[in-house]
Amino acid sequence: MNGSDRAQKSMKNISYALIGQISALLISFILRMVFVRSLGKDYLGIDSLFVSIVSMLSLAELGVGSAINYSLYRPISENNVERIKSLMFFYKNIYKKIGIAIFVIGISITPIIIKSAEGNINNIGIYFILFVINSGISYFYSYKKTLVIADQHRHITIIYRYSFYFIMVLIQLIILLVWKNYFLYLVIMLIFTFLENFFMSKKADQLYPYLKEKKISPLDKNIKKEILKNTYAMSFHKIGGVVVNSTDNIVITKFLGLSVVGMYSNYLLITNSLNMIFGQIFSSIIASIGNLGVEESKERVETTFNAVFFYCFFIVSFSTVMLYILLNPFIRIWVGSSYILNNTIVIFICINFFIVQIRRGVLTFRDALGLYWFDRYKPIIESVLNIFLSVFFVQILGLSGVLIGTILSMVLTSVWIEPYILYKHAFNKKPYHYFVKLAFYSSVTFIFAAIITVLKNKILLLELNNSLIEFMIILLVSVFTYIILFVAIFFRNAYLKKILKKMKVFNVGV
Repeated sequence: MNGSDRAQKSMKNISYALIGQISALLISFILRMVFVRSLGKDYLGIDSLFVSIVSMLSLAELGVGSAINYSLYRPISENNVERIKSLMFFYKNIYKKIGIAIFVIGISITPIIIKSAEGNINNIGIYFILFVINSGISYFYSYKKTLVIADQHRHITIIYRYSFYFIMVLIQLIILLVWKNYFLYLVIMLIFTFLENFFMSKKADQLYPYLKEKKISPLDKNIKKEILKNTYAMSFHKIGGVVVNSTDNIVITKFLGLSVVGMYSNYLLITNSLNMIFGQIFSSIIASIGNLGVEESKERVETTFNAVFFYCFFIVSFSTVMLYILLNPFIRIWVGSSYILNNTIVIFICINFFIVQIRRGVLTFRDALGLYWFDRYKPIIESVLNIFLSVFFVQILGLSGVLIGTILSMVLTSVWIEPYILYKHAFNKKPYHYFVKLAFYSSVTFIFAAIITVLKNKILLLELNNSLIEFMIILLVSVFTYIILFVAIFFRNAYLKKILKKMKVFNVGV
């Protein structure tokens, strides 16, 4: 496949992902606002806690999906239908076992969940079981989605995902407004999870009719061995990722209570929504990078990485600065002043967001090139540090302490190990230039945030007495100022010139 085809498919996947995720983001804010006003902080806390616990149950998957996804790139490139069929059959059997494992584990820990989350809410056990069923049921159908994504047609899965999601949210809104019933809210979530995966499975059968064939050759032992090796490595990444991302709410619940989880979850909804947008963007190019790695030289792959890293920096830096400037004003308008957290906590939320997202470029190439094995123990070290540091600091600094623990665990491990592995095993180089760029990009983001904060404070001195108008003025000034500052510093950058040329802002050579 030539570079033009890869770029075209990537842009199509990214476009669909952005439209879908941004639309979902908007409707999610409406749903959260209605949820808070209909059910209150305690239900919001329980909902956030259960999401974290169910995320931990997904450890049963152990990264086998990513390992098989990587194994599909070459047979898809070579149009090796028999190997694809064998891989998908192998995948199907594993995912059925994973779904059953999630049911069994989830139901077995329900008594522990009921005891640990005792409070003013009845039927906690039933609610948790619905979460478990919702998580486990998708594994019986979703494996076929992997083939569609690996074949660079992620936009199809996005259409199915958000079509069902929008209908689900509309029904949930009606339930919350009319009946204020959390049980029905969860039942609708379960039904639409099943429908989305069922119909996506049928679509995959239409796209790849050979998936329905009964004659399937056993998977080659060497390929199976490679998948198991990659799965073993990915299991560490999976465990570490889930622990780092899911234990904060558990620590907060234990030491600070459900109401704090509920308040913090509003900020998490915003940052996680952006996480999902970025996740969609970078997931949309993984298959193309995987194809690039199969067909092109190391030098071409490195050149592509440098471009991706710069574009990653732009969207992450812009988002981080806007988060810091606009988070609390938005929370005040959205759910009310009683849900606002202090500015120190907002700073740590933004730092955490920046560190997680600026690594996207490195992680995208790691996954696409199948480099899971070389840093397999890093996530375990990170997760242990995260739990230890978060528990230690939460007792001294409260919610800020939990965030500091998470930030330190990433800085001490992922921030330097991941690029070191990528450069050593993909480019045969040391990552010196990467770290210089990272330090420069981080400094630029901090300086931009400081400059725009001064402008924000001057706007606040005007005392407009209208939160919405004040918010819109701050938003427009912040965006305009950031763009001017960014172009002023990077106007000579070849990657920025290339984007501006495609946008026909001005005619420059690259």
